[in-house]
Amino acid sequence: MIEPRKQINNVYGYVRVSTYEQASNGCSLDTQQKLIEEFVQEKYNRKVDKFFIETGVSGTTPIVDRPASRELTDVMDEHDIIVCTRLDRMSRSSSDLLNIIPILEETGVTLYFCQQFGDVPIVYPKSKDESGLRSKFDMNEMANRIMLMVLSAVSEIEHGNIKDRFADGKMDWAAKGHSIGGAAPFGFDKQPVKYGNKHRTKLIPNEQEQDVLKTIYALHDSGLGWRRIAKQVRSLHPEYPNFHYQKVGKILGRKFQGLRDCK
Repeated sequence: MIEPRKQINNVYGYVRVSTYEQASNGCSLDTQQKLIEEFVQEKYNRKVDKFFIETGVSGTTPIVDRPASRELTDVMDEHDIIVCTRLDRMSRSSSDLLNIIPILEETGVTLYFCQQFGDVPIVYPKSKDESGLRSKFDMNEMANRIMLMVLSAVSEIEHGNIKDRFADGKMDWAAKGHSIGGAAPFGFDKQPVKYGNKHRTKLIPNEQEQDVLKTIYALHDSGLGWRRIAKQVRSLHPEYPNFHYQKVGKILGRKFQGLRDCK
């Protein structure tokens, strides 16, 4: 185990949540801050000097493009310590993490992922030779780097799975005739409904627009392109004199094709 550093300037905490993680899976800002505070108190017997908080920011957003992380990299200096709970709180991109590590090393800071690696730092100041240059090779660092790459790759896969499950959930909800947010899609109107103690919005067919949808799908099935379909819609449904071919494309391109059959 690497001993706590004798010289410490500032101890910084970095926490991040994306929009849909804010109250789930132990990822809340409060939870992260508490874990970091407990770690710093136990290891260094001091308080965190400042937290850098990223709210509503995806872990796939490059570190250099986030406001709080940019501020952190601007103020960090030699003998500073940065504590984050887990790899995926700092980034879900292995390449992004590997790009930021040399910057941290060159600055001379120590980086902990306290919930994942405990008190073993992933980045720490390398020993210096007689000329004052830092060592370029460290077997412990190499092992940590390999572990970092593997865990980051796992995090990227997990993030993809979360996105897929989230999308599948929306599709399933829409398949049951419920609104998934935003304006009602063409062919439907929104209707407030109550499920237990929760208020939801349900999609109900708009008869006039449903007739237009039937025309669009029939013409598309016959092989017509968007422009010709739009022209036929304007002719067969004069109540839509400005029906544009791009609207046809949007309707035909709906990911949830169940809307086509919802009557």
